Order: sequence, then C-alpha cells, then structure tokens
Amino acid sequence: MSLEVADRVARITFTRPESMNSLTARMFDDLEAAIDAAEADPEVRVLVIGGTGRAFSVGLDLTLLDEAFGDPAVWERVAKRLAALTLRLESLPMPVIAAVNGLARAGGFELLLACDLVLIADSARIADAHAEFGVIPAGGSTARLPRIVGRQRAREIFLTGRWIPAAEAVELGIALKSVPADELDAAVAELAGRLARQSRACMAAMKRQFAAVEALPLAEAVVPEIEEFVSYTTPPDSDGQEGFRAYRENRPPSWA
Repeated sequence: MSLEVADRVARITFTRPESMNSLTARMFDDLEAAIDAAEADPEVRVLVIGGTGRAFSVGLDLTLLDEAFGDPAVWERVAKRLAALTLRLESLPMPVIAAVNGLARAGGFELLLACDLVLIADSARIADAHAEFGVIPAGGSTARLPRIVGRQRAREIFLTGRWIPAAEAVELGIALKSVPADELDAAVAELAGRLARQSRACMAAMKRQFAAVEALPLAEAVVPEIEEFVSYTTPPDSDGQEGFRAYRENRPPSWA
C-alpha cells in the first residue's frame, strides 16, 4: 500500500495486484496508518482510495479467511476492524473519493460504500458477493446500501450476490460517474482538484451534517450486524463455514 500527498490531495493505493488487492491484517494496519497521516496533515483536503491491476479490492485475503474460519475470536476481531475502518472513512473531516479501477467485491465493496464519492471505470464491476459463498456482510453494508439504493434493490443485491456493471452502479447511485478506464485517473484528479480548493473546515462541517440527519447512526447500526455475522459464521457446521470450505476446495457448496 502506498500513500502520496500532492496539491492538498492524499492518495492511498492498494498495491497487491497479484492478489487482486485482497485485504490482509497488515493492510488493515497500513490503511489505518495512512488515514491517520492524511487526517493529521492540515494541508490535506481530499483523500482518494484506489487500487492497482484488475481490482479495487476483492475483500479479505484467503490467508486471513483461513485463520478466521478456524477461530471465532479472529472473525469477530476482523469484522470489528473492518467496520471501524468504514466508520472512520465516513467521519474524516474531508471528502473521500473511491477510484474504482476494477473489481470491488465483499470487503472492497464495503469500503467503497463508506466513501463520499465514487468514480468507476466503465469496465469495472462491483458486488457484495457474500451470499455466493454462504456468508453475510460484516462491514456495515447492510446499513449503508439500503440508504443509497432503497430497500428492495439492496436486498436483491445482497441476496443474489450478483455483479453490478459500472453503468448500473451509476444508475443506482452507488457511483457518481462512470468513465473509460484510461480516463479514470484524470477524472479523479479533476474532481479531487476541485474539492481541494474548498475549505476543509466547511467540508468537515457538511459531513457532520450529513451524518447527523441519518435515521440511525451507523456506529449503532453496525453492532447488530456484527453480532449476527459472528453468530452465523463461526459454528463449525454453519453454511458460512461450508461455503468457505467449498470455495477453498473448488467444489459446489452443500448447504445444511
């Protein structure tokens, strides 16, 4: 992961293209440290998060998933860490732009939902995808997505786990704008540059207003989601465990 700061814009880039920028425990640490650095720099007025290669991020790394499915305590710790990072992005005193260059799935999908603005390459696709593996979300997305797309659309996206093309992501309001892949960096730079000319204090106050008017604070909404996730996923005979085993063994799952 890299952090670059220029012209009042901080850019965090996931740099594990060989693993589709899947999230490891180290990446959680690095992401938190990069966010800390951006927030602590009084000159930074915009934060951009993007990926390299074919993906924005496809969620948790298999090594971390192996550990989590083998130990309920690890699952709870990972779920709380992801939820805390998404809440942190939302509470930053600056706009956060997700530059979605490719696939964004599961935890990667949950990270982009926590960003203020999403620009997406026209070749990119996004998905919750948890249901495909018999698992459920744990990063706050069941609270966020219905507020963006509405109750029925959110449930269809979660329950089917289907991939959403870039144009539909814009239509649903998940993304602000879709551009050709080779124009994504320029489009992000243009938007970030415009925001970088604004008052950081003003934008921070506006973000506090946005958060205050939500029906239920997300910090409260994610608590029952995590509790249900841990209860559902960690029993050895759960469909969550079976879905993961089937995925690792490259076979169809056999649901209970």
